Amino acid sequence: MIARLVSETLSTKNTPIQKWHLPGIPDGFEVYIKRDDLTGCSLSGNKARKLEFLLAEALDKGNDTLIGCGQINSNLCRALACAGRELGFNCHLLMRPNAENTGEFPSEGNAAMIQLVGANVHLVPPTATSYERDYLPKMKALSSHLRSHSKMSPYLVPVAGTSPVGLFGPIECFEEMRQQGVLEEFSDLVVTSGGTSAGFCIGNYLTGQKMKLHGMVAFKDTAFFHRQTNDLLHSVGLQDSVHSEDLITMVEGVAGRGYGLSTDEELEFIQDVATHTGIFLDPIYTGKVAFHMIRRLRTSPESFRGNKILFYNSGSVLGLLDGRTRDFLKSKKTNNKIHDWTCDDLRFPVSN
Repeated sequence: MIARLVSETLSTKNTPIQKWHLPGIPDGFEVYIKRDDLTGCSLSGNKARKLEFLLAEALDKGNDTLIGCGQINSNLCRALACAGRELGFNCHLLMRPNAENTGEFPSEGNAAMIQLVGANVHLVPPTATSYERDYLPKMKALSSHLRSHSKMSPYLVPVAGTSPVGLFGPIECFEEMRQQGVLEEFSDLVVTSGGTSAGFCIGNYLTGQKMKLHGMVAFKDTAFFHRQTNDLLHSVGLQDSVHSEDLITMVEGVAGRGYGLSTDEELEFIQDVATHTGIFLDPIYTGKVAFHMIRRLRTSPESFRGNKILFYNSGSVLGLLDGRTRDFLKSKKTNNKIHDWTCDDLRFPVSN
């Protein structure tokens, strides 16, 4: 009952699958897109699906406060803060600033929404990169403080919402896609590596591995994600029958300049996709994943099982509003389509 209530509250189900006329698709391939950017506004993306199960557990345990963690423009932290408010939770976030804004908290993108819903933000050092070493001890210390001093009952949400409980979000999403006919329609599924790809691995395995899964490594490395996936397989009792290495092809070289950092070429691609298809990709994950999917279709077509590809759009457009797109567009003098017609003359200005 609680899980159903949370599910109905947080996200929109049965997001559409659409043909995607991406620029640069090689002849002979078709690409479609699963639009999980449409799971909702404030909770758009795959995080909403994980949070349905995580916050249902928190409610079931009687917790009243959420503690999460992530980078300064984290999709998970924004989704957690918004979902928490919708369901009546207090929210505390341990967040790592970028090196360039140490000690400051931006007012753009995900960070702006986190402030608008009134979440408590605790800045940690920009060198904090390990969940177990850098975040979890402080999350536990904060939880202990809130219990003893404020009589709160905190629930700790793991980084990216990746846990045996959160895993059921992408498993449910795969079942949704199965009901939409993807196993009969598509040869390959492209997804960002992580907890979502682990859930898809399980769903694909339990339905006969009819699609080849491509996990695009946008941060960390292949070894990290195979280890994470194997741990999750173990948590649901599948460790003796199958391993991550048998279920998904991890593709490295996707991170570019690094996590959260964009090249001009990647931003150009994101703009081209928006211009040609009206679909927005985020610069942290899905923009990089789609960029390298197209490159891989061109340079390594043999790595795909077939020619009908499904791209899972896990992202949120809020990542585009963190300032980098503004600076990029300002620098694009040759493609400026802002025209000056502020005069009262009804004749269209020839210079435009």
